[in-house]
Amino acid sequence: MLTQFAEGRLEDQLDKYDHWADRFEDLPLYFMTFHGQQSIRTVIDTMQHAVYVYDICHVIIDNLQFMMGHEQLSTDRIAAQDYIIGVFRKFATDNNCHVTLVIHPRKEDDDKELQTASIFGSAKASQEADNVLILQDRKLVTGPGKRYLQVSKNRFDGDVGVFPLEFNKNSLTFSIPPKNKARLKKIKDDTGPVAKKPSSGKKGATTQNSEICSGQAPTPDQPDTSKRSK
Repeated sequence: MLTQFAEGRLEDQLDKYDHWADRFEDLPLYFMTFHGQQSIRTVIDTMQHAVYVYDICHVIIDNLQFMMGHEQLSTDRIAAQDYIIGVFRKFATDNNCHVTLVIHPRKEDDDKELQTASIFGSAKASQEADNVLILQDRKLVTGPGKRYLQVSKNRFDGDVGVFPLEFNKNSLTFSIPPKNKARLKKIKDDTGPVAKKPSSGKKGATTQNSEICSGQAPTPDQPDTSKRSK
């Protein structure tokens, strides 16, 4: 994560390690010290404590199947998953806290794209979610393949689409390929504000350009109740 935050490998520039480590430590980023199978009640109590103490507004659970473990093999595993998803949904609503839940998909053929129906379990996961993001990985025989992030559900305004992703080995991050950035910039330039024409009946009239500033959404916080990131 420190490599991703610094957007470069610090092994080759150790003189900058302390600088980036100090900046990373100042981030409002916390980790739950849970590994493997956990009780949903324990996880929810920890999340509620994080919201109360640290004002956490975004929780990431990675991943649902790993957290559930194998204790549900003798019972209805689908029903247990639906119950856990319902608990997370209630927590998000009651605490005004966004919850991102990672769920591994079912096994699909390599030549088929993942769909909302590919989410492991019943339809409750996609029904309860406000947004559904699918990481697509198209494997190609003649090349490295194509990866993109697909927005398959958007309860806010209904807009859906895809974002192509390119892996940067130096920073260990995924980002939009440069050619797509250039295309997005061109689209923005083409759809920019049009200058007003000067009045025809007045002398010395000048054109006026309107500017639109769009703010950036704040970086989501990831909670932890016991250990601050180092």
